[in-house]
Amino acid sequence: MLPRCFAMPAWEQWCTYQPSGLFSSVHWCTPPPGWVKFNVDASVRPNAVAGLGVVARDHAGKLIVAAGSLVEQWDVTRAEILAATAIRGAVEDWMFNMDGIIIEGDCRNAIKWLQGAFNRLNKFHLTTEGPDLSFLLDFRQVLFSNVPRQCNQPADYCAALACFGNFMWKACDDRNVPPSFLSLLRGDSDQA
Repeated sequence: MLPRCFAMPAWEQWCTYQPSGLFSSVHWCTPPPGWVKFNVDASVRPNAVAGLGVVARDHAGKLIVAAGSLVEQWDVTRAEILAATAIRGAVEDWMFNMDGIIIEGDCRNAIKWLQGAFNRLNKFHLTTEGPDLSFLLDFRQVLFSNVPRQCNQPADYCAALACFGNFMWKACDDRNVPPSFLSLLRGDSDQA
């Protein structure tokens, strides 16, 4: 049985060529069974400090990992693209055996760039200008999805926190996970 947010088969629901402006929900949705969803976001400060946030969850909405990385970057779109590549640090070996991953973010320009660059890389095995996406070729399927900001709040939280330093939480029971972050995850689960 598919999670509540899925009325269509998974591939149709998460097609990389989904018309912009059409969202399946105004709430965060779990990925299909057998998939992992990475929500990504960036927060850029005026002093060219950027925080990159990554939140990975399974088909039940359970937190797998949340991470933040501090980088030097002044361009917002470039920082959002870097946030997507930051999933490399959160990937665990077992994820390569899943049916696929979904990389979801709220910056339309970054998602559009990632789709184009990955499609070229996947089809032609070429290096593209910009960050190295070749590690994504190790996954069975990779889909990119642009979502409204309200569907990306935990990743936004991680990006803002990462402006103060790197971190990684492997599960909700980690004592270092802030209660306010857990509250955002609960809010997503209640709506999914």
